[in-house]
Amino acid sequence: MRIYGLFVFLLIGIMGCAALNQPINEMAASRLTCESNPEFVDGNLETESTFAVNGFVRKAYHLHEGEGRRLAYAQRRYLTVVEGQRRTEAIIKLDAPTYVSYVEVYPASRRIQNFAMMTTTDDPPRFDVAFERVSDKQHQDIEGLNPVRFQIGREVLYLRMSADGIEDRQNSVQGENSSIEIPFIGAAIREVKFYGRE
Repeated sequence: MRIYGLFVFLLIGIMGCAALNQPINEMAASRLTCESNPEFVDGNLETESTFAVNGFVRKAYHLHEGEGRRLAYAQRRYLTVVEGQRRTEAIIKLDAPTYVSYVEVYPASRRIQNFAMMTTTDDPPRFDVAFERVSDKQHQDIEGLNPVRFQIGREVLYLRMSADGIEDRQNSVQGENSSIEIPFIGAAIREVKFYGRE
């Protein structure tokens, strides 16, 4: 009986080591879809796509309520207000829940602001509670065009990426009362590659 128990223990240990020693491979692009930005996962580093953004920044002088119109120019406050959304996002779906070791993001923009990732295995995903944050490099800027690796280390069905829109100062518009409207543009990505044990 003792020998049988030792044999079972060794067998489980060997199987566990074999599972841990499986090589980590890039997942085929055919396993990934992204409705909003199909170029993110098309397997082609020559294509790129930008996060969709719907918003702008308005900068203008404002008077406080209750203050008269005779308020001196120097006492008015210059306010910056975001109209719409600064935050952008894209969701990538795998063909089945799969253990993902890490993800590599290949930027096309020289700066991607406040980048973050979240994952879930819920289908369909519930946006209020289902997504779990990826803590690696959470809400950091991506600088430059080199690929950036994000450690995932869990089973994934959906990967949600988000970033702040970038102020497009070159296309700002002068409004009435000396106001300025600066549109947001989305950051661009060439590819998102997934790696795991298959």
